[in-house]
Amino acid sequence: MISWLLGSQPSPWSFLEDLFQDYRNVAIYVDNNNIVQIVKVSDIDEFYTPFSVLIHAKYFKNYSPYYIKLEKMVAFPTTNEKVADSLLIKEGWRGIKYYYGDEFLGAWILYDCIKCRDKQRSHLEISKLSISEDETIKAHLRIYNS
Repeated sequence: MISWLLGSQPSPWSFLEDLFQDYRNVAIYVDNNNIVQIVKVSDIDEFYTPFSVLIHAKYFKNYSPYYIKLEKMVAFPTTNEKVADSLLIKEGWRGIKYYYGDEFLGAWILYDCIKCRDKQRSHLEISKLSISEDETIKAHLRIYNS
């Protein structure tokens, strides 16, 4: 059913929300040309299992999340270790950081939030902006506190 999404331009969020209304957790990843390359679905809510819809940070250079729906949390990636460290020390925030040896590859930053589609989308949009580390941290905190 969802395989037709692969290899195409991503559909609008409203369409994807309707399409995936029966799934608890979904992620759609696009390549650097904004073409859908990965669609993951899962009924398992834990983010750190092999069944999660979140991809390993080693793929962040080639793929970025376009759409994420998580039933019980909000998640967004970062390839900036300072941003990850600054947000992960905040109460209620958690995540998983990935390294290759001593090299930081990236991190998923998460916090609990039930059906928070607008916050999820806003966090993903920040990743696309070219702003400083401090502005990125402040923007994510503003969304969290909204």
